[in-house]
Amino acid sequence: MAPRELPSSNTLPAGAPASAANAAVEEVLDAALAQFEDVGIRRSTIEDVARRAGIDRVTVYRRVGSKDDLIQAVLAREAGRLVERVEAATATLETLDDRVATAFATAVVYLRENALFNRMLALDSDTMLPRVTTQASSLLAIGIAAGTRLLREAESDGLLPGIEDPQGVAEIVIRLIQSFVLTPAGTVRLRTSAELEAFARAHLTPMIARTTRS
Repeated sequence: MAPRELPSSNTLPAGAPASAANAAVEEVLDAALAQFEDVGIRRSTIEDVARRAGIDRVTVYRRVGSKDDLIQAVLAREAGRLVERVEAATATLETLDDRVATAFATAVVYLRENALFNRMLALDSDTMLPRVTTQASSLLAIGIAAGTRLLREAESDGLLPGIEDPQGVAEIVIRLIQSFVLTPAGTVRLRTSAELEAFARAHLTPMIARTTRS
């Protein structure tokens, strides 16, 4: 049943500036992030998020949508923040090797240390795991788009002579990151940033270099 709409002084008026609309959505997402980190997804309700944001639940529905919409929006924003972190870490690096190694290590460490990600896996693994595995297409798409962009930037900066399929290469790297984060223990020791960077230099940079046009 759709939620019954109630009048709310917190609902933005028609024609409100985009910046105000974005700020209103961010307010809800901030509250949802704090709620999910505290008690997990399953025990959280729209009412809980609304209470944290100081608004009513109908305003949450109007600004973001259902609880499922809210979860997806929070996860997408965290993915966006990861992209920003990687882009900032690699922006001034002058070799392909340094960019690949730094991007890979930064992404893996960020996800391993992310409070929301760890809290949700600990408290709601049955709910969370599908969202980062079998139902992770939208999140993977964010990472693949960012990886493709970084490869194109390396090409334009003269660090790659020309890459045949940047999107395909980016997808391989993003899926590797997904695997190493979700299943950290393996035959290769990748616990520290230095170990992650060394792995990327030994395996990922050569792979990327082999995909360039002769």
